[in-house]
Amino acid sequence: MAIHGPIDKRPELREGLIAAAVGSWRVDLKRTEEVAHNTVPLEDVVLFQRDADNDHPAVGLTLWGTEDGYYVPNIVPLEKGSLSFAQYNALLKDFIAQIAEPVATQFGFTISTTQDQQTLEDWLSLEAAIKLKHFSGAANKSTRASHPSDQRRWFDFLVAVHRADDKPDADKLARWLHEVDGWDQDSAHTLAADFETAVALLAYYEEH
Repeated sequence: MAIHGPIDKRPELREGLIAAAVGSWRVDLKRTEEVAHNTVPLEDVVLFQRDADNDHPAVGLTLWGTEDGYYVPNIVPLEKGSLSFAQYNALLKDFIAQIAEPVATQFGFTISTTQDQQTLEDWLSLEAAIKLKHFSGAANKSTRASHPSDQRRWFDFLVAVHRADDKPDADKLARWLHEVDGWDQDSAHTLAADFETAVALLAYYEEH
């Protein structure tokens, strides 16, 4: 989700968003100040929290400042576990309805969101998406990518990502592996961490 609008109204937008957090959503002003001061250069950040209820788990939502508004880089659970795609989308819609949309409308800002459902091709090149599906579909999910054949297919995927200059988020990759293709959570996160290291190494090799 992103909020865009008149730059001169941006300070009012910020104050309005903070003031609107009164029910299940609230602003963690202390953490907001800590995170903002730890960024270089200083960034405009607002951290929201939502209490758990019968429909939603307790989560934290970050608004990150842009020149003409804000965007949501992530929503994270405040207790152990992870959010499913359905939970993530429901919580974002709740935040928009309760906080973002009324305030944005008041100050002449607009809200844009991505589609509820995305395919691999929305964040990977076609070749990389095919290589990932080939690896994941054929791999022994209990041994990750340790078997030589699985390892070659994993390397094929990594090289395809590097060649296409794709920059998929490792957390998104972990969620796809776990929630869509059936990997256990630990294996999915281990592969995502390996992925992040490998693509960084390939980029470093190209530069040097």
